[in-house]
Amino acid sequence: MRTTGYISAVDVAGDGTARMEAVVDAARILVSGAGIDERLLRPLYDLGFQVVPIGREEPLTAQALRRELAGAVAYLHGGDEHVSEEALELADDLKVIAFLGVGYETFVDVAAVRRRGILVTNTPAAAMDAVAEFTVGQIINANRRIPRHLGTLHPHWAGAEELPGELVSKKIGIVGLGRTGTQIAKILRCGFGCRVSYYNRTRREDQEQALGVRFRQLSELAEWSDILVVMVSGNAETAGMIDRRILGRVRPGTILVNTARPSVVDPEALRDALAAGRLGMAVFDGYYQDSSVAKDLLNDFGDRMYVTGHIASHTKQSMERMAGQAVRSVVNVLSGLPDPNVVVR
Repeated sequence: MRTTGYISAVDVAGDGTARMEAVVDAARILVSGAGIDERLLRPLYDLGFQVVPIGREEPLTAQALRRELAGAVAYLHGGDEHVSEEALELADDLKVIAFLGVGYETFVDVAAVRRRGILVTNTPAAAMDAVAEFTVGQIINANRRIPRHLGTLHPHWAGAEELPGELVSKKIGIVGLGRTGTQIAKILRCGFGCRVSYYNRTRREDQEQALGVRFRQLSELAEWSDILVVMVSGNAETAGMIDRRILGRVRPGTILVNTARPSVVDPEALRDALAAGRLGMAVFDGYYQDSSVAKDLLNDFGDRMYVTGHIASHTKQSMERMAGQAVRSVVNVLSGLPDPNVVVR
């Protein structure tokens, strides 16, 4: 038997699979984010934890999160709040932050949690299908200008030159060919017959063969693409990756679709590319929080700037997968068992 002070774990099968016997103390576990079915948290309730929902209506400030984290042993992070150094000041008992999603770096101060010995887990592949489906939907929305026609009875085309081209006629570039980027490429190639090229830090020759996609350097990809899709994690290495140099290479009317993190696209370069007409339209899921030009982008470009509220991963099935993985990670960490989804230790 292994005891951590929270859970006693017995290796039932002799293969590392544990049955959790009891919670020693009724410790607090925080859960943030909307759309999490309470039934998926049942294993935590059954073990005697005090499960506390936080920030369901809007992201918590650092001060509010600081108060909530005092005394908590685990934190299922499914919202948009940022876990900063300040937010962790009273988190002396916190053992694990289980992030629902992949791009934890945008929401968690990695250096701060490392200094405190807090583990971070994520949920790889759980939202892959949801994000890929949403991204392809936004590509279609933008290419066909569907939102501008909603609620109308007649077409808005001023002439034949405004008619959109079918997706099969478009060259689509994908920045980041990880799990989700690969799934997007597969849908576009196999479902629509699109020409697809990609940029990735590591060349994916396996997918070049399997899907018939072509590798291009980032600046070349920007110049080649009719639709440029951003699908890389948001972190210090990728911040501002799509900058003036890259957007200066796109051809007039190019559509930019970013369902990764806003930080990957430099906001001032985005504004200038839209103003100059190099970008015909930009589509974001999630938006800039601390940019001086954020309001300008929304106010000045109307239906050329589509923004949704970080909803690409929000389907019933993906939320069930993410919550299930996060709960298992919390139980593993608090019982002293290894967890395959630890990304920061």
